[in-house]
Amino acid sequence: MKTTRAHGNFELIRMVKLIGTVWVLHMILVAFLIITAFSCIKSDADATMYLTGKISGSIKDNLGNPYPNTLVTITNGVDKVEMRSNVEGEFSGETKVIGTYSASLMPPLSTETVTPMPISVDLKPHQVATLHFVVEPKPVVAHLNFGSVQLLEEIVDRDGNTPVDANEHLFAANIFDDPIGLLTPIKAPDEHQITLSEFQTAQGNMIVHCNGNSSKVEVALEGMIPNGTYSFWLAYLNTTRKVGEQIDFMNDFVNFNNPPIGPVTGEGNIAIADENGVLNVMLEHGSCVLTDEVALVIPVLYHINGKTFGGGHVPDPEEMVHMLVYFQ
Repeated sequence: MKTTRAHGNFELIRMVKLIGTVWVLHMILVAFLIITAFSCIKSDADATMYLTGKISGSIKDNLGNPYPNTLVTITNGVDKVEMRSNVEGEFSGETKVIGTYSASLMPPLSTETVTPMPISVDLKPHQVATLHFVVEPKPVVAHLNFGSVQLLEEIVDRDGNTPVDANEHLFAANIFDDPIGLLTPIKAPDEHQITLSEFQTAQGNMIVHCNGNSSKVEVALEGMIPNGTYSFWLAYLNTTRKVGEQIDFMNDFVNFNNPPIGPVTGEGNIAIADENGVLNVMLEHGSCVLTDEVALVIPVLYHINGKTFGGGHVPDPEEMVHMLVYFQ
């Protein structure tokens, strides 16, 4: 009897322990399920609260050539995101929230945006909105370095004054090099001295095509000095200046010495007009000159004695600026 009773008590105790264990496991499972449910709710709430909009795109011309360092802005009135294109013309960014944004492009210098702007963009969760801008380079008129357009009083008559008579012979005044004010006769390669009327026949334009980290400068000028030697320079500005507007030589220029178009050695910026004064040439440069800086003026220098000086400073008695081309 004692053995049977002891065995029964043992079975009862074992059953009670088993039930207790099952109950504990059950409660652990319930707690786990509750915690998981709350975590999912919180994750959904966080996802809704912190969803951001993503956008990417490209900037190219109608030939598919990419334009780097070009500003794209998207805004919803409160949130504003600015992006710049890379060397492949591609850009990307992320907004703080989703919803409808307005996208616009600051076109490269002297180009037009073919894509209508602004563009309405609907940013949705877990999606990347894409934008593709198309730009078109425009011909830029070349202006005579004379009259209201003249940067400095460089083109003068024999008395150092602004010439007014069409038949007056022209001189180039020293502006930067000593002796300041020295007058050098502006002669053609055949040694005759250029008159105002001959000087003023020059006209034409330039157009720049970028392709990533390179650009081609298409020069189309006529009425230049027949058989004259010319060079082309990049006068980058840190502010926009209209044609004829006064330029502050101490503060407006990015570089103290303007670099040449092409290699820094100056080997790629020389061209010679034909016997009729026509100058059609394609120059190449190792960056997109339309997106390098805020603004650009390309001076076209005539080399009075036909000498060139590489990529460095051209002495005043050896040159005069014939044309100016403003890229804004």
